[in-house]
Amino acid sequence: MSISRVAVVGAGLIGVALAREITRRFPDAEVTVLDRADRVAAAQSGHTAGIVHAGLTEEPGTLEAKLARRGLELLIPYAAGQGIALRECGQLVVAQDTDEVDRLEDLLTRAEKTGVPGVRMVDRAEMREIEPQARGVQALYSPHTAITDYSALAEALAADVREAGGRFRFGTEVTGLDVMSNEVRVRARNAPTDEDGSESSETGYSTDLETMPGERPHTDDDQVVDRPRTYRGDDGEPQVEPGRGGRGGRLGEELHRRFGDRDWFRSAEDKIDEWTGTKPVDRNRPTPPAEFDAGVFDLVFVAVGLQSDRLAAAAGLDPEPRVVPFASSYSQLVPPAAEAVHGIIGSVPDPVDPLEETMLVRTVDGALLLGPTTHIALGRNAGSARDIDFGDLGASFGFSGFWKFAKRNVRSAAEGVRSATSTSAFVERIKRFAPDLDTTEMTAGPRGIRAATIDAKGDLVTGLTVTTRGRLTQVRSVPASGATMALAIAEHIVERAQAAGR
Repeated sequence: MSISRVAVVGAGLIGVALAREITRRFPDAEVTVLDRADRVAAAQSGHTAGIVHAGLTEEPGTLEAKLARRGLELLIPYAAGQGIALRECGQLVVAQDTDEVDRLEDLLTRAEKTGVPGVRMVDRAEMREIEPQARGVQALYSPHTAITDYSALAEALAADVREAGGRFRFGTEVTGLDVMSNEVRVRARNAPTDEDGSESSETGYSTDLETMPGERPHTDDDQVVDRPRTYRGDDGEPQVEPGRGGRGGRLGEELHRRFGDRDWFRSAEDKIDEWTGTKPVDRNRPTPPAEFDAGVFDLVFVAVGLQSDRLAAAAGLDPEPRVVPFASSYSQLVPPAAEAVHGIIGSVPDPVDPLEETMLVRTVDGALLLGPTTHIALGRNAGSARDIDFGDLGASFGFSGFWKFAKRNVRSAAEGVRSATSTSAFVERIKRFAPDLDTTEMTAGPRGIRAATIDAKGDLVTGLTVTTRGRLTQVRSVPASGATMALAIAEHIVERAQAAGR
């Protein structure tokens, strides 16, 4: 395979890890990383709790289990060599009832088969010796689980790329990928900005999958054209209005038909009323900048997280699995209150409600993160919780797989909205695991948008999913512990692309 020019779309942790791996395998190639943000790790990668996962939840014998182990083998010495903070703090996975104890036993068996070092069950007494604040029936203890700073990791990887001669083109929004026989043409535009000059969405590649009124469906030969953020009819008037979740439009009617009698939905409506009253939808958004040819490359790797389905469709790949954005927010305590927890206290993973979790995480800078509260996001961006993008909402609610997923996860959806709208409900959830924790000085912590990748059956895609078309390789989903696995994922993907071209 003759390789002289390589592009990586996406400057998150997976993207910069891919770029670094490419410079190592193709030292003579010109490597370009494109991202619409103004820095690396601006989206999901920069909004994590920083947990270095030991591999507790991976199925033995799977690719993900191998990547979990290999990821640690690569990450730990790299962080040490770069002076990146990484602290082995240990993790307690705490069961609150006998049903959760049964799941803990299964988790222990799985962890032992995958070779997680030192993992064991502990009773109440030993649990309190490890973490005096922790309360529960029983716990699984992983002594070698650690925490780190993934933003610093991304910056270090980006520095490696630059040192090897690679370059970064920030503020560049990739809008299309034309796959040819032995190369890929990248189409892009300058990232749109709001009136204040800031980016309108740190993470948004604005190519929509759904056909708008009066438009024909896209074909593989079509150029991808940006559409307004608000659905509009032929007369130019919005089909979905702000306030009450779009109660007057077709989207609002569908939401009310399905969830109108639920308390959690009414709470969410009240919150949206409050938000949209202060930040209405801009009906006169400026015309998007013109597309331009960003270059022709021998290999292109795409790792754009929240926008993976949209750029896949733009490249002629299957748009499924789809991405549904979920807002994930933490509260935090700072020392001295934060010192009550030494490492990580967490809930038992629930296969029925995979997005429901409770974590108390002592970070490398000494803060204690509490949460997260997780609920469907109002847009695919990492800005304020008040940012509402009806195009993104329509993409989620117009996908049948989302409704199948939502039907099976009503309980976690209700809990997420309840915790997001009620401080007392959130504190109550945290105190199930640490009843004596002083939360009086609790403040808002990190907030980000996480990509839930869902297939047509409504199942959450939890493994590494990569699709290819010619010289294009696209990451469609990564495991929940993808940040820990980043270096191993990059090694695996680039090695596979290299082997395919031999």
